[in-house]
Amino acid sequence: MIKSSYGGKVLADCIRDLGVNTVFTVPGESFLPVLNGLYDHKNFIKVITCRHESGASNMAEAWGKLTGFPGIAFVTRGPGACHASIGIHTAMQDSSPMIVFIGQIHSKHKGREAFQEVDYIKMFGTPFSKGVFEIKQAKNIPSTIKKAFQLTTEGRPGPVVISLPEDMLEQYTDYKSIKPLKNTINKISKTSIKLVLEHINNAKKPLIIIGGGDWNKNGAKDLEYFAKKNKIPYAVSFRRQSLVNNNSNCYIGDLSTSVDQKLIKAVKESDLLLVVGARLGEMTTSGYSTIKVTQRNKIIHIYPDKKELGKVYQPILGITANSSIFSNLIKNKVLNNIVWNDWQEACRENYLKYSTPPKYFSEPDMGKIMMTLSARMPKSTIITIDAGNFSGWPQRFWKYSLPKTQLAPTSGAMGYSIPAAVSAKIAKKNSPVIAFCGDGGFMMSSQELATCHQYNIKPIIIMINNKMLGTIRMHQEKHYPNRTISTDLVNPDFKLLCKGYHAHYEHVKHSKNFSKALERCLKSNKASVIEIETDPKQITTRQRIEELND
Repeated sequence: MIKSSYGGKVLADCIRDLGVNTVFTVPGESFLPVLNGLYDHKNFIKVITCRHESGASNMAEAWGKLTGFPGIAFVTRGPGACHASIGIHTAMQDSSPMIVFIGQIHSKHKGREAFQEVDYIKMFGTPFSKGVFEIKQAKNIPSTIKKAFQLTTEGRPGPVVISLPEDMLEQYTDYKSIKPLKNTINKISKTSIKLVLEHINNAKKPLIIIGGGDWNKNGAKDLEYFAKKNKIPYAVSFRRQSLVNNNSNCYIGDLSTSVDQKLIKAVKESDLLLVVGARLGEMTTSGYSTIKVTQRNKIIHIYPDKKELGKVYQPILGITANSSIFSNLIKNKVLNNIVWNDWQEACRENYLKYSTPPKYFSEPDMGKIMMTLSARMPKSTIITIDAGNFSGWPQRFWKYSLPKTQLAPTSGAMGYSIPAAVSAKIAKKNSPVIAFCGDGGFMMSSQELATCHQYNIKPIIIMINNKMLGTIRMHQEKHYPNRTISTDLVNPDFKLLCKGYHAHYEHVKHSKNFSKALERCLKSNKASVIEIETDPKQITTRQRIEELND
């Protein structure tokens, strides 16, 4: 059926047609017609008003990462777009499907440095996003949105930006309802699968590295099954721990900022790396040091984007493919030359030792707190993690067993965990959500506690407060000892701040008090904050400040 309406209504109808049920926004006058169009769908599309555009874009990114369906954000022109850029950057680095609609100035004012004018094609072009579109005529809205939805999820997922000139949104046009396009998926030849298996069969110490953002719900389980059937140890790339069951006998850890040195040694010793979905970026390879660029015979690389294959490391075999489809094809394959039993068992034993907290002699003992938290909370708990040295605690000592239960930016962005927790709690109403952040990251996005109050969203935020920017302080102490500057933080009264936001607050200075504080949060029926005041000298899970230069 052909309909006729103004651009803002057409856009709202189109995203409704494609199944969008939640959008995140800070409203702006540049896209008022869209807001008016969304009013007609208020019984189907939930519009979440955030307190900062970075919060809106981070929520949309987390939505895409968690659900596999594109997260949607609407922000205004100029300053709004600049504020939202952090979520777009994270979505690109993390391979998360996401579409950001940005208001734009009137078409006739372009090129004059008009009020809040920004060229979004230049600002958000490659490699910042997968694509940037500016819709110049209302009649092109349906086709552009269809294209954007396809682009954001096909191959390696990532963000798409759509610019909305304000005059276009007021234009009237005829249009039809739209349906989503099916993404084309690269087929994998039987020969390629055969070659993969032959290479593994010829190895003595094979190791699988799992990562990326193109997995379906069960994809990584298939790869796990193959690994367990053939007793191949597997690790995950940076902040991808919940792709697999950490309790499996073949799981050996995560290649992250808190990586076990014995895991690094295992990667170096392995004579064949089967890399599925991971980019083998700087964080996963510890600054490109765990794998030598010259080791051409060592890597089989499965990745959805052909451009990534051979970009840094030249694999002996590179296959452009969806990670889940590849994993399904090898799921039931049985190798006939398994000689690495001792290797797999040793790698697993190293992981179990490393993921068991040692005795920390400072209070509160964060190792004990992580064990208390793990024992109390169900497997379905979604953990969101900010950037900072504190992240080592949930990365090292929390064992993920269900998919999509870790949300953390591989981009290393502060201010992520609270917006991500808001998004997760909306998407997964029945799952507990715990956000980890430092005091610095908390201050970047604590305003979204107001969003929690407005929409009755109830995550638990664990703020690890060492009164400084810990990661930067660590690097200062290591490279410029006794010359620290700009990393001390004088914080507000967090109890009063939480009271102002109608959030429940707890303060923990001793690990023995954490359990009761957690219970009070769970019973509070509010968004909750647990401030854990830690010893600033316990700079990582492995080292105190005085040990950095030992």
